[in-house]
Amino acid sequence: MMSAQISNPPPSRFKLHPLLRDVGLTMATEFSIMAAGLLMVSLFGRLLGPVALGEYLLLRRVLAWLFAGAVLGLGNALPRYIARSVQRPAAERRAYFLGASASLVGFTSCVGLILYAGRQSFARWMFGDAKLANLILPLGLMLIGQAAQTAAYGFYRGILAMRRANATQLCNFALIPIAVMLLLYRTHSVAWIVGVTGALTVLAAGLFARLILRQFAKVPSPRVRPYAVELLRYGVGRVPGDFGGAALFALGPMIAVHYLPMTQVAYLLLGSNFLMVVGYAAGPLGVVLLSKLSMMLSQDRLEDVRVSLGHLAGAVLDLSIFVCLQLAVFADVLVRVWVGSTFLPGTSIVRLLILAVPPYLFYMTLRSSIDAVTVKPRNAGNVLVAVVVYLALTGVTLKLLPATFLLEEIAGCLVVALAILGALTARTFGQLYNTRIPWSRCAPTMIAAAVLGGLSFAFRQVVGFHESSVLTVCFELLISGVFLSVLIKLDSPWLGFVWKMAFPGRRPLGVAARGEKYA
Repeated sequence: MMSAQISNPPPSRFKLHPLLRDVGLTMATEFSIMAAGLLMVSLFGRLLGPVALGEYLLLRRVLAWLFAGAVLGLGNALPRYIARSVQRPAAERRAYFLGASASLVGFTSCVGLILYAGRQSFARWMFGDAKLANLILPLGLMLIGQAAQTAAYGFYRGILAMRRANATQLCNFALIPIAVMLLLYRTHSVAWIVGVTGALTVLAAGLFARLILRQFAKVPSPRVRPYAVELLRYGVGRVPGDFGGAALFALGPMIAVHYLPMTQVAYLLLGSNFLMVVGYAAGPLGVVLLSKLSMMLSQDRLEDVRVSLGHLAGAVLDLSIFVCLQLAVFADVLVRVWVGSTFLPGTSIVRLLILAVPPYLFYMTLRSSIDAVTVKPRNAGNVLVAVVVYLALTGVTLKLLPATFLLEEIAGCLVVALAILGALTARTFGQLYNTRIPWSRCAPTMIAAAVLGGLSFAFRQVVGFHESSVLTVCFELLISGVFLSVLIKLDSPWLGFVWKMAFPGRRPLGVAARGEKYA
C-alpha cells in the first residue's frame, strides 16, 4: 500500500494550455484597448461635444479604411510567414521583417504625402467639408505610425511571443491616446489630439522595431527583396478584401456627411462603433489562430485543426445570438452611460446595426482560419461581394426613399451586406475544411438565447426605460449566469472542449461529468 502511494507521483501543478494562455492574454489586451477606445469616445462626447465626436469617429473610420489598403495585406502575411519559418534559420525571419517594414513604412509615407498635397480636395471628399483639411496631416501621421506598429506586432505575433506583441498594442492603442487626450482636451482640437497621438505612435513603433532588430545583431542579413516579394504576393491579393471590409464601415458615414450635419451623422458612427466593439471580442482568436493554424497546417495536422474550428464555429453561433439580443434590449442604457443622454435620439440606429452582430462575429472569427489554409484571397472575394451589394442597396435607397430616413436606410443596407458576408464566410469555411457549420447541434442553445432575450425585454417593460445602470448590470449578470447554466445543462460540445483544454485532468462538465460519476 505504502509502496503504491510512493510510486504514484503527486499531481502536477495546474498549467494552462498554451493556446488558451495566448488567447486569454490577447483578450485581456484587446479588452484594455477596447476600454481605452470607449473612454476616448466618451471623453470626446462629454468634453468636446457632438461635432467633435463626429469628426473624431469619422476620422477613425477613414483611417481604418485607408490603412486597410495601405498596409498591402502584410498585417496577415508577415505573421503567417514568420510562423512558417520558426524552424528555419533566423536570417529568414530578419529578412521577412525588414522586407515588411520597408514596404509598410515606404508605401504609407507616399500615401500620406499625396493626401497632404491635395488636402483640400481630400477633405471635401472624405469629410464632406474642405474646412476640415487640418485633419489630413494627423491622418497621415496615424497611417505611418500604425504601419510601423503592424510590422513589429506582426513579427511577435508570428513567433507567438504574445506578451511582447500585446505590449506593442497596449502602448500604441491605449496608453498613448488616453495620455494625449488628458493633456490636450482643453485645446478642443481634434486635429491636435489625433496629430500628437500619431506622432507619438510613430516614435513608439520605431522603438519596438529597434528592439526586434537588436535580436538579430549577429545574424547575417540575406537579400531582403525576394522575401518582400513573397510577402507582397500573398498580401496584395488580400488588399481588395481588407479595403472593402473597412469600406463597409467608412462609406456610409462618408456619404451621409454630404446630406446631413455632423451631429446627426454621429449617430450612425456611434452605431457602427457598437458593432465593431463587439467584433473586437473575436480579435484575440484571429490574432492567435492565424499563426497557430499556420504552424499546425505546415505539420499536416489538418484533422486537429478541423475539430478545433468546428468547436469555434459552434461557440460563435451560441454566443452571438445571446449577445445580439441583450445588446438590442439595453442599447439605450449603454448609449446613455457611454456618451451621455445627448445621443439618445440615435438609439434606433444603434439597435438596427446591432442586428448584424451574429454574421459580423462569424466573419471576424473565421476569416483567419480561411487565410491560414490557402494563399488564394478567398476572404477578399467574399468581402467584395458584400461591398457591391452594400453600394447597390445604398444607391437604390438614396434614389427611391425619402432623405428623412437616410441614416436608417444606410444602417439597414449595412446589416444586409454583413449578413451576406457572414453567409459567404460560412460557405467558404465549409468548402476549405470539408466540414459543416453545426446549425442543428447549436439549435437548442440558440433557442435558449432567444428565450432569455424575451425575458430581458419583459424586464425592460416592467421596470421602465429609465432604470439605473447598476440594476441593468445586476440583471445582465443574472441572465448571463442562466445562459451559462443552460450551456452546461445541454452539454455544449465547445464548452466541454474549452474546459478540457483549460483544465486537463479535471472532471468534465455537464452530461459527461454525470456519466463519469455513475460509471
